[in-house]
Amino acid sequence: MKRDITVVGGGPIGLFVSSQLSKMGFDVLLLEEHSEIGNPSHCGGLFSPRIFEITGRGGVLHPARKARIYAPNGVYIEVGDQKIRGYVVDRVEFDRSLARKSAENGVDIHLKERVKKVNYPRVVTTQGEYESRVIIGCEGINSVVRRSMGIRAPQILPAVQAVTRYEVEREDMVYVFTGSWVAPEFFGWVIPIYDNLARVGLASYSHSWEHLKALMRKLKIKPLSVVGGGIPIGTVARTYARGMLIVGDAAGQVKATSGGGVYTGLLSAKCAVEATANALERGDYSEESLSSYETCWRSRIGKELKNALFLHRIYRKIRDEEFNKIIETLRDESIIKIINRYGDIDYPSRVVFKILRKKPSLLRYLSIPARLYRTQILASDR
Repeated sequence: MKRDITVVGGGPIGLFVSSQLSKMGFDVLLLEEHSEIGNPSHCGGLFSPRIFEITGRGGVLHPARKARIYAPNGVYIEVGDQKIRGYVVDRVEFDRSLARKSAENGVDIHLKERVKKVNYPRVVTTQGEYESRVIIGCEGINSVVRRSMGIRAPQILPAVQAVTRYEVEREDMVYVFTGSWVAPEFFGWVIPIYDNLARVGLASYSHSWEHLKALMRKLKIKPLSVVGGGIPIGTVARTYARGMLIVGDAAGQVKATSGGGVYTGLLSAKCAVEATANALERGDYSEESLSSYETCWRSRIGKELKNALFLHRIYRKIRDEEFNKIIETLRDESIIKIINRYGDIDYPSRVVFKILRKKPSLLRYLSIPARLYRTQILASDR
């Protein structure tokens, strides 16, 4: 029997796509390689409120209002106020809440079934073989669906995170650490969970585990559990083919500034649902038919992803002494007001560009050619 849709990957993006399409009346099969939804979780679990506007509320632990950002020399700035900027989430429970909705909407969920090969319209797994009119790859950075489309993978930034006992000053504050001693070319973080438990992690292009051990020694903490993963940096060249789409981490739809991909993936997932439903209703699964998916997500989130990649490449070049000067400059009360007014977990480039327009003196610490300053920053967000 040929299915309407096979969704590969039971994370938030795959669960949302499958749930929405099944709710429309389509026959949807979802394949997840792990034995349970939500485990293992590689996510920092800091979500924007916009995510819950899309998925509904699930797995929320507590709000996040503030952030403390440390320079390599230990000087820091605090940003935020009483406004809720995000929520710390139990990712296992969040994923399972989406799985329950998917099951209620009629999705046929197969756990512990790894996809070995995709040759449209066939999907070969460890348990059998299926045929579908549309195949949607939501299985992350090692996407089998993407490989079958002949699309090159994005660059991967290794990340590692531990759950540890750590007594923080405020449960609603996130802590960020910059500098080569903690996470060369990216940053480290502490995200309070509850009862003096926290997620402590970082990402770095080299020796991420060694750097995390150094950070934990600095903080005088020991890990209770450790997980590793990868952050895709930059979107892939194309996200559709005949009868196939890739969404989320598989497509590199992740903010290179922060590594966050749930909101951007869900926005893209809504586009995938629209394109797939239209293709099935017309009975046309050609590349041309499914290309509307890419047009849609690029128009909705493509600019922010492009800006994030631009800023990521600049960030990678900043040296410790420059970080120290940047943090010192940002301690200006007028800059803190800009951050508190315009800071947005989903669209971080907007506040960065506003700061650079307000304080062009920061450019001396950044490798931004004058031409790019004019075209990328002064022209942005106007």
